[in-house]
Amino acid sequence: MRLLCIALLAALTFAAYGGDLLAQTPNPEFTHALPMAVERGKTSEIVVHTYPNQKKGYDGTFAVLFEGTGLTAEPLPRGEKESVDQLKLKVTVDAQATLGVREFRVAAASGMSTVGQLLVVDSPVVVEQTEPHPVRDKAQLIAINQTLGGMLTAKEQVDVYKFTTTAGQAVTISMHSHRFFYKRHNQFDTLDPIVSLSDASGRELAANDDFQFADSLLHYKVEQAGEYFITVRDVDFNGTAAFSYVLQLTDRPFVTSIFPLAVAPANPPKFAVDGFHLSTKDAEVAAAAWTQPMPLGTRFVQPVLNGVGVNPLPIEVTDLPLIGEVEPNDKIEQAQAVTLPAVINGRMDAANDVDCYALTLKAGQTIRCEIKARRLGSLLDSMLQLKNAQGGVVASNDDPHPSTKDSLFTFKVPADGVFTLSVRDLLNRGGSMFPYMLTVKLDDPNFSLTCDEDRAGLGPGTAMPWYVKVTRTGGFAGAVEVRVEGLPAGVTVSPLTIPAHATDGVLVLQAAADAKPVASLVNVIGKATIAGPENSMTTLERRADPLTELEMPGGGRMIWPVTTHGVSVCSKFDIASVKVVPTEITLKPGEKATIDVEITRREGYAGAVTLDVALQHLGQVFGYALPPGVKLIDAGGKTSLAANETKGKVVIEAAADAKPVERMPFSINANVSISFTVKRPYASEPIWLTVAPK
Repeated sequence: MRLLCIALLAALTFAAYGGDLLAQTPNPEFTHALPMAVERGKTSEIVVHTYPNQKKGYDGTFAVLFEGTGLTAEPLPRGEKESVDQLKLKVTVDAQATLGVREFRVAAASGMSTVGQLLVVDSPVVVEQTEPHPVRDKAQLIAINQTLGGMLTAKEQVDVYKFTTTAGQAVTISMHSHRFFYKRHNQFDTLDPIVSLSDASGRELAANDDFQFADSLLHYKVEQAGEYFITVRDVDFNGTAAFSYVLQLTDRPFVTSIFPLAVAPANPPKFAVDGFHLSTKDAEVAAAAWTQPMPLGTRFVQPVLNGVGVNPLPIEVTDLPLIGEVEPNDKIEQAQAVTLPAVINGRMDAANDVDCYALTLKAGQTIRCEIKARRLGSLLDSMLQLKNAQGGVVASNDDPHPSTKDSLFTFKVPADGVFTLSVRDLLNRGGSMFPYMLTVKLDDPNFSLTCDEDRAGLGPGTAMPWYVKVTRTGGFAGAVEVRVEGLPAGVTVSPLTIPAHATDGVLVLQAAADAKPVASLVNVIGKATIAGPENSMTTLERRADPLTELEMPGGGRMIWPVTTHGVSVCSKFDIASVKVVPTEITLKPGEKATIDVEITRREGYAGAVTLDVALQHLGQVFGYALPPGVKLIDAGGKTSLAANETKGKVVIEAAADAKPVERMPFSINANVSISFTVKRPYASEPIWLTVAPK
């Protein structure tokens, strides 16, 4: 048994890193860049990496696409002695580009890459030297107000940096590393940095492990002029080829928190800030950096203190009425009265702080209460509770989703009365780093969308499925029409309407047979007509959140929200076509249909292929294309194709109580395994399914 477990673990590990037993043609997988920071207003070179066994994932790169505006990149030719597992980019950053983290994607011969990230800064960027520098007498010299891109590439590696100060000089040392890993495709190892500061004698003056989540931050005012040393390591002395970090050393003002988090679209707002080396705690945003009106949603802003811009922080732009928390409101009898709808800007000012708000509600109303804090850089791990007049908890929430610590719940009011909504930190912490925005409103009819996957690499003449899920709220129960905006030339998508009784559907992206290499970022948009008061009708449109695939230890699959959604036409792929007959199916409840499938393999690929109508892994379904009541069945089907096989069968069956649906699209997907977790799906053309009424 022990030998079997060891063998299984080895197989999973080998497969997860793209071993040749399974690997065919993967989309490029971003692991890290060096440096992972670029200076605003400059053109600089970075090197983007993938895993060594990715079969030249960045070969044939023809486009680099960035989130937002102000960044462009040009792929540089690879030298004869340079690794095939890396790509050198010349990145140009506009002088007015927004500071902060930007997603980017690389379009190469084998497809669209997973998410990469770069930090845009306003200080010169230097790169860690190649020679080891683990002790003070070998420390790499850096300067104050520089940003350094470094790596912890091996276990027990320690990086030491040396800088010189004047007497009484205050410095801030900021690390950005662990936060890069949240969106990285492979989650087998994550850097958990710890940073310390010591003097020339080796005496430790300050150290920090976790400040901004797992990233370190420390501030120190030196007493004497001289040499000082920064030590960087993983808290467990771990290290891999993908442990990249950005270290910022500055004596400039450094902001750690901003308040309020929620602002109106019009007029540049004023903020109260906290942090280090601040001559004032009153900040504003330069009018030139504030679009009138500012688009709704999360935005990074650069606070300006006495005419000097500091490090950027996220805020939320909202068009709902804004109110500020008024202390004291720690007890039910002190609860601050709030009229719906409202966005409340509040903060856990100190440990054990509780903020209470009084809501006068009517029977039959459904309210929606949502915290945004962690998603805006706050350290708050919120706990949200609603109590009735007797003090009983009638609704509460800690974490609604694995990707956030922000609370959310809806509640249908059983009787007229005054209810108390309270906010606290789960661990009863507090301080300037614990602000929040609390949205309280009637749960009006609405919907949201997610899309899995977040990228597509299409060969000419091939197709790929994107699975869309709709979440309806506030009593909305209608159909949602889905489209894709910004597709590159030569790529089309099948029309999709998710019926009222369904939550899932599939978009089939198709590249023309003569499509040329091209790439673009796209938006998946949902559109619905919603009934309003007095028989009025409102049309709502919502952008789908793209979900990126994460490979987890143990061979599991997880999804994580990202910002960018990319499509490219590529030249390297394994399946040339997936032909199906028929492409029009009508089923009555209780009936079955058989679909004949024939795949055309490209030269060089003879491996196994699995056929499916869903996106699933280890029995967990992540995306589904068939309407409720219709499913794939095993009897009579052939969905596993061995080496060199090209023909299969898929059988679907409508349940006796299946609801009617008219021409809903789905596809048969030929899945090629890239690793134990990752599959590259090649879709058939859309099959149009009608379920007839009983």
